[in-house]
Amino acid sequence: MPNKILTYLLCLLLAAACREPSSVEQFIAAPGPYEFQVEMRDTTVLYDFSFYTRLDGYPSELQEAQELPLRITWISPSGKTYTENVYMPLTGRSSLFSRQVLQPYRANVQPVQPGLWTLMVTVPYSDGREILRGLGLTVSQHYK
Repeated sequence: MPNKILTYLLCLLLAAACREPSSVEQFIAAPGPYEFQVEMRDTTVLYDFSFYTRLDGYPSELQEAQELPLRITWISPSGKTYTENVYMPLTGRSSLFSRQVLQPYRANVQPVQPGLWTLMVTVPYSDGREILRGLGLTVSQHYK
């Protein structure tokens, strides 16, 4: 009897270990454009998206970099495109020659179509573009 219980508990632990992580990150080095593959196969899940980056430069350059314009295009699994322009605030934890930035982009997104989406991000010319080290995307998922 104790062996059956132990075997059952071991099977439960193994099944729990095989779960998909609740968040994933991707980072693409500068200069871009930045193309992220986003798996949204479960339409019952809500997705949160955040961008992150690091700025490296002289203190005067870091001080001037207040926001970064982003042109964002979503491409659905069927090929439809959705485009928007947003401004990412460049606030974050700083040292003398560097700043780490993490900014929410969208929260509680429920895909209209399940599957693999493409998120294309381009950075038009801006003062912060030269000190940008790349762009990262964090995708978290949760239930309502």
